[in-house]
Amino acid sequence: PAVKLKLQMTSSLACTYTTAPLSHIHTSRSTRMSFPLLNIWRIVKLEAMADWDAPVTESAKGAWYMELLARHVRLSTYIVLALFYHYTFDMAWATTLQPEWIAWVFARNYLVMAVMYGGWHWFLFDSAYAAVMKTKKFDPKIPSGEQMNRDRFYTFLGFTQSSMWEVAMLHAWASQSTWVKPYYADFWAFPVWSIVQVLLIAYWRDGHFYWIHRFMHPWKTTVVPDVGKFMYDHVHSLHHKSYITAPWSGLAMHPVEHFIYYTCTLLPVIWSLHPFHFWMNKIHCDISPLPGHDGHDAPAGGSYFHHIHHSKYEFNYGTPMVPFDKLFGTYQDGSKWEKKGVKKE
Repeated sequence: PAVKLKLQMTSSLACTYTTAPLSHIHTSRSTRMSFPLLNIWRIVKLEAMADWDAPVTESAKGAWYMELLARHVRLSTYIVLALFYHYTFDMAWATTLQPEWIAWVFARNYLVMAVMYGGWHWFLFDSAYAAVMKTKKFDPKIPSGEQMNRDRFYTFLGFTQSSMWEVAMLHAWASQSTWVKPYYADFWAFPVWSIVQVLLIAYWRDGHFYWIHRFMHPWKTTVVPDVGKFMYDHVHSLHHKSYITAPWSGLAMHPVEHFIYYTCTLLPVIWSLHPFHFWMNKIHCDISPLPGHDGHDAPAGGSYFHHIHHSKYEFNYGTPMVPFDKLFGTYQDGSKWEKKGVKKE
C-alpha cells in the first residue's frame, strides 16, 4: 500500500504526502543525462512496450567509469544551450547598457523557460503520455491549480533574476570592470583549463547548492543564533509549499533565495573564464532544478533523492553527485521508512 508521510515544518506549514510504494522507487541517475531528449525517448519506448513495471537499471550498479561517463554525458543539454547563447551574442554589444541587447538577454531566457519548463510540464501532464506517466509519480496526487500558478510565477521571477545576473556579468566583462577578472575570447587558447572548467561546473554547482540549501534549514544549535531557522521561516519555506513537486516547482523560490542561489555564477570574480563557462554555469542553475523536481520516477526526472527531501524535510540537502549528505549524516535513501513503516495520519 502507499505510505502517507506527515511533515511539520517550522514555518507552521503542515503537509501530508502520499508516496509510491518504496519498493517501486528507483534512484537511477543515468536516466537524467541528456535531459529531456533521452528521457522522452525512453518514455516513448516503454509506452510502446507497455512495460511500465520493469525496473530501471541503476547506473551505480555498473562500473565506476561508466557512471562517471554518464555524469558527464548528462551535461550535453547545458553545453548545447550554452553554445546557443554564445553564438547568438556579441560581447561588444554589452560595452554600454542598451535596451536592445538587454531585451535580447531577457527574451532568450524566457524562451528557454517556456520551452523547457512549459514543455516538460505539458509532456508529463497534458500530452498523450500523461496517463502512463501518472503511474510513475512519486505522489499520485496532482498539484493544485493554486500551486501550479504560484510555481509558474516564482519560476518567472527566477528567470528574471537570472537575466539580471547575466546582464550584469556581460556588461562587467565588456566594459572591463575591475570587479571581475578579464574574460578570454578564444576558448582553445587555454585548452586544458577550458575543458577542466566545463567538466567541473556540475560538481561546483552541486557543492554550492548543498551549502546554501543547508544554510536555509534550521541549524538546531544554541551556540550561535539559528540563522537557518530564520531563513527557513521567512524565505525557504516558500519553496517547500510545493510539497507535491512538479516541473515548475524546481525554481519556485523566494527572490532572496534566488539571489543566494545564483551567486554560484560569480566564479569570474575569482578567476578568468571564457563566456561559455559563465553561460553553462548559469544555464545549469536555470534548468537543473527541473528534472530534480518533476515528481516522477525514471524514465522521467527520477529524483527520488530530492523527493525524500520535500517529504521528510531534514535529509538530502544536496545531490548524489557530490555526496555531502553522506559525509555530514543527512543522507537517506528511503529504506528507513520502508523497513519501519510510517504511521498513517
